Amino acid sequence: MVSSSAMARTYGDKPSTSSMEEDLEIEVSMRNASIIDHQYQSEQHKDHKVLNAFNPTDKTSYSDMIHIDVPDTRTLVERSDGVTKYTAYNIHINGWYHGSVRFSHLYEFAELIKQKFSQRYKGPEFPAKKLFKLDPKAIDERRQKIAKYFQAMVQHPEIARHYLIEKKLLGFQIDSFRATSQYVSLDIYLGNGEKTTIKCLVSDSTMEIMRILAEKLGFHNKDEFIYHFGLFMGKGRDPTVACYSVTPDNFNPLLTRFLRNFESPFVSLSTANQKYNENGHYNFLCIRKLIWDTRIEESILDDGVFVDMIYRQAVQDYKNGNLAPIKDDLEYKMKQCMQRNDKIMFLRNCHLLPTYSYEILSPCSCDYPKPGTPCEIKFGRRQVVLTTQDEFGNPKTSLFRATRIRVWRITQIMEKISFQFEYLMAKDTFEWITLDTDQAILMSLLLQSIGSEILYEHNNMTIEQQVMKEKQSKGNYVEKTSKLPRDPKKPIIVLKNAVEETDPLGVMEHYHNYNRMLTTISVSGT
Repeated sequence: MVSSSAMARTYGDKPSTSSMEEDLEIEVSMRNASIIDHQYQSEQHKDHKVLNAFNPTDKTSYSDMIHIDVPDTRTLVERSDGVTKYTAYNIHINGWYHGSVRFSHLYEFAELIKQKFSQRYKGPEFPAKKLFKLDPKAIDERRQKIAKYFQAMVQHPEIARHYLIEKKLLGFQIDSFRATSQYVSLDIYLGNGEKTTIKCLVSDSTMEIMRILAEKLGFHNKDEFIYHFGLFMGKGRDPTVACYSVTPDNFNPLLTRFLRNFESPFVSLSTANQKYNENGHYNFLCIRKLIWDTRIEESILDDGVFVDMIYRQAVQDYKNGNLAPIKDDLEYKMKQCMQRNDKIMFLRNCHLLPTYSYEILSPCSCDYPKPGTPCEIKFGRRQVVLTTQDEFGNPKTSLFRATRIRVWRITQIMEKISFQFEYLMAKDTFEWITLDTDQAILMSLLLQSIGSEILYEHNNMTIEQQVMKEKQSKGNYVEKTSKLPRDPKKPIIVLKNAVEETDPLGVMEHYHNYNRMLTTISVSGT
């Protein structure tokens, strides 16, 4: 194994961007690389299964992470008579329960794909209808075939991210939820823990909620808001402490889920708190910034609404101790800025801190520098940071730069899920780094977001240019709906992108325009 000195840097170094010389080094190394994969040799692990792998050098790779599984079934009762029973298949997307869907509706979904994408879909056929009632063994065989069909379908990004498919998946979730009211209030917490409440429909998708929120917060450019911020589900960091309410005093969210456009935030939150709540440890919705380089952040500090949103999160991170260590003179300046309410100068002082702008995830186990090493992990500043302890118990920080990651994957051995990324440790040598974590899909989505930012920067595209190119290439459509009319106080949203991708601006389309970079930031799927 390559020694840690080949890669690790201390926090005293300011995170840097890739130079032309390093880009060329990466390009050459990728052609001549040897690969170390010391934990998951197939001959050692017969049960090892790759759930998803992401390699943007392949233009057929997904533009956003989506993993669908059908782990089991349940028996439901018809709403029409309250007596007749039927079997529903439990759909899980990106590791979370999505909905319970009857076979006839899944069959219609498969027929839609056959009708619209018959020339594109390559994979197993959807199980056929049966004229007789299935016994438990036949039901389970059908479940397995449905799961394989979904897993094959998501290998085709032009299908999985098409607006018709997203709309169908959203419909499955809404129908399964069986809401008692169409109009609801939704609480969303800003970066400092302040709550804002919006009026919406149960069936509003993540993108619709983001647009409603952008309007309420006063953003003139909703597309730019959606690009720079994400809607997450989070919870308190101490699982032993019940969290019934969120206030600025206790707001230090541990992100659990990055919400995508195939789901309703209201339903996802309600379902999560029904199924995954432990001892009053409730989930909540929060807005977090998706800006991974301070230069990008600096470029939008002329917009007061953006400044206020970013400032809220930065101050809360400071209060929670997430920016430590800070030199005394710099911390004094930051406190002075807070007293004067000088938001821009506070943020510029934060930009001097190499600890600024990270999302701190749950502690996990990694195989670096050796298997079974406990570590703390965070994503930000275009890198992955692992903090372990040396043989004397002293903390040791290792930084893995996103521009040196060639590919990543989500794997499973038995019941254990792992997140792995292939890293350029030294010249001509890549090594797989494995993290055993229950946040593998979240990690993949965060890394995808970092990759998107880097790719667009190297294409010299502004946010406006990116959004315009998206709309020109994919067009818009007016969504005709049979839903109840909206609350007159709620803004009307009628336009959305015809192909809603979580890499919303077509990162993969531009990837080959700068082969010099060869950063190979893996892209996952929403």
